[in-house]
Amino acid sequence: MREYLNKFLIPKLKSGFEKMALEVNVTQNQIYVGIGAFFVACLVANFIKRIRSNYPPGPTGLPIVGYLPFLSENMHLDFIEFGKKYGDIFSVPLGSHSIVILHGGDVIREAFAKPEVLGRPPDSTMKLMTPNSAFFVRDVHVWKEQRRFVVQSMKDLGLGRTKIEEDVIDEINHFLEVLKNQKGQPVDVKGPLSPSMSNNISALVFGKRYEYDNQERQMLDKNLDLGNEYASQTSAYLLFPWIRYIPFYRKFLNIDKSKMAFGNIRKFLVTEIQNHVKSLDPGNVRDFIDSYLVEMKSQAKQNPNTSFDDETLISNVFDIFAAGSETVRTSILWFVYNMAAFPEVQKKVQQEILEVLGTERNPEFLDMKCMPYTHAVILEQMRWKTIVPLNLMHYTLADTKIGGYDVPKDTIVIANFWQVHNDPRYWDEPEKFKPERFLSKDGKSVVKSKYFMPFSFGKRVCPGESMAYLEMFLYFTSILQKFDIVFPPGTKPTFDAKLSITYRLEPFKVRFIPKH
Repeated sequence: MREYLNKFLIPKLKSGFEKMALEVNVTQNQIYVGIGAFFVACLVANFIKRIRSNYPPGPTGLPIVGYLPFLSENMHLDFIEFGKKYGDIFSVPLGSHSIVILHGGDVIREAFAKPEVLGRPPDSTMKLMTPNSAFFVRDVHVWKEQRRFVVQSMKDLGLGRTKIEEDVIDEINHFLEVLKNQKGQPVDVKGPLSPSMSNNISALVFGKRYEYDNQERQMLDKNLDLGNEYASQTSAYLLFPWIRYIPFYRKFLNIDKSKMAFGNIRKFLVTEIQNHVKSLDPGNVRDFIDSYLVEMKSQAKQNPNTSFDDETLISNVFDIFAAGSETVRTSILWFVYNMAAFPEVQKKVQQEILEVLGTERNPEFLDMKCMPYTHAVILEQMRWKTIVPLNLMHYTLADTKIGGYDVPKDTIVIANFWQVHNDPRYWDEPEKFKPERFLSKDGKSVVKSKYFMPFSFGKRVCPGESMAYLEMFLYFTSILQKFDIVFPPGTKPTFDAKLSITYRLEPFKVRFIPKH
């Protein structure tokens, strides 16, 4: 963030002000006066907020930019240092906002159980990309209504039973064939894994999978990656809401590029939905789109103010597709990397797979109950390298108290799950990869801590949690049943990663050595 601010944002802000001056024909002195007035206003607003008798303490930042220039790309680690000084709840000025940061499992559980903390910021980046998103933009009522339907629809379509699991296994077999064709040569597994992951969501949402070289398939993956890349750069829109008044701000924040990428995906989704409308048979619901179309007709008859409409359907499909593809893919990349980095753990998992599954039988999700060590490895991976270190921003809908501090209405609240998962108060030697921490003393069952929160906590918990566990277990066990995972000769694990939309590993290659 600091590098982006110094290299891109500040020069572009300066350029924007200069262009504004040319457009409205004002003098340079007037610009300086305006900027100075804004600085003073920021200082006063920040001062007023901080003199509240019981507002969470924290560092003092600079006018306009707050503490951003002093933060690294991995803000979740910077926040841990603040937590050592200020405690489990503190505030950090970022841009025009004083953001409340939550550390410690107990404080997070307390905060996210409060209805006052269920909102989303009104100026979020996602509002620019998917303005009708029930999960990232719309009010709490719409979110509750849509979330309830999405969760129930996924159950009705087979999540927790055999239908979705069969689709995932079918997709995994295609993926394993690609790995087999590499003949043990080093490969960047992200290449074939990306379409495989999104095919699972495609089967759920569109009722079909795509071949890896399908042009529509490639278009979806390409634009999703581009959209996420540029969307992460538009965070200035949230932190500096006044930036929208600068001419050409959309261009220098790459908003237009991000909207174009998401627009390409939207066109595809609209076409798919139109095809579903033409072929819809309410007595034979094939996928999520069918399910939503049926519900939309039902709601239209019963409730004139329903949130079920065409635009919300498009946004829901986009949210499910984007979130479901990115997060699980990142998790499985970490699994692959860590198995190469910890061969002794890999051998233990493979031994359990051999004992429970043998060499030929496809794994089933129910097998996880009989494979405590494999289950523990999955849990430890999610703890050790939490792929969403900072949760999606919450927003207070009313004045409230958290951890004994007053948090006023319209405050952005962020939970640092990386800190919780690496807090020595809850975990012995948290810096080490130790799957055994999730096992009972006899090693025969899994024991989860209440401080394990990889999918967030409370009512805003990820609705795709069950689907994610299903995919992670099936991919993980299927790969290790058929292959040994090793680094190319001379490669040493570094665990280098970067925080963008998720905590992503830097590109790497491994070898998949067939076991049979």
